[in-house]
Amino acid sequence: MYAENLEAAEEVIRRLFDPRRTYKKAYISPEIKLAYLQHYLESRWSEIVGENLARSCAIEKISGNELYVRTANSMLANELYMMQQLFLQKINSFLLGRVLIKKVYFHTGSFFKRQEQKAKEAEPPAQPVEYTKCPVCGAQMRKGLAMCSICEREQREELRSKLAELLRIQPWLKYEDCLAYYKCDKILFTAVKESLQSYYFERVRCGFADKKESLLAVMFLLEKQPEEITLALYENALTYLRRDQGVSAFGSRLHGKK
Repeated sequence: MYAENLEAAEEVIRRLFDPRRTYKKAYISPEIKLAYLQHYLESRWSEIVGENLARSCAIEKISGNELYVRTANSMLANELYMMQQLFLQKINSFLLGRVLIKKVYFHTGSFFKRQEQKAKEAEPPAQPVEYTKCPVCGAQMRKGLAMCSICEREQREELRSKLAELLRIQPWLKYEDCLAYYKCDKILFTAVKESLQSYYFERVRCGFADKKESLLAVMFLLEKQPEEITLALYENALTYLRRDQGVSAFGSRLHGKK
């Protein structure tokens, strides 16, 4: 339906502004032509300038071959003025290639301020904030929270340390395995594991890793327990890490994937 309406509107533009066309039955005034032209451009404004920009500027009027555009602020008006030629090309491209608009003016107006004021007036009044005591430290906090932000941050850092300690002992653990030990979100688990991996991989790559660190790096890479790692796998993994290549493809090959 939209495509059909668009084709119909384009056909009207084509007929109205065709210099070869004569109207025998009625005289079409320039005002009517420009009124329809403005209506057409307004209906396609978000396509012409983009949805984001369309929220901050709008057509005010068309006078002859000049287009007047209101903007939300003077900074935006100046930016659009600097891009005036590009703006004109884009507008006329939506007018079937006819150069119907030859000049565009940008200025600030009260339109957007009124819109903002209406939006603010339509917003429901803010509810009074209720406070209660943090169950951990006793500090004031918003009601409905499990604990205050300071205690939450400290608890998260404590959990981060526990996860790091767990992964140093069992570097093959996946997130689902970790949940048997600690209740944590996947984002935190992944961040801790990737941090440890980066440390041990870099130690191997630079030649600083001892035997224990080398084994940890290999277990992180392969996600295998020590008894599952053959000498060949171990040596191939270290060789790969020393080449400073990506990890994922290697892990796939070692697991028999293509």
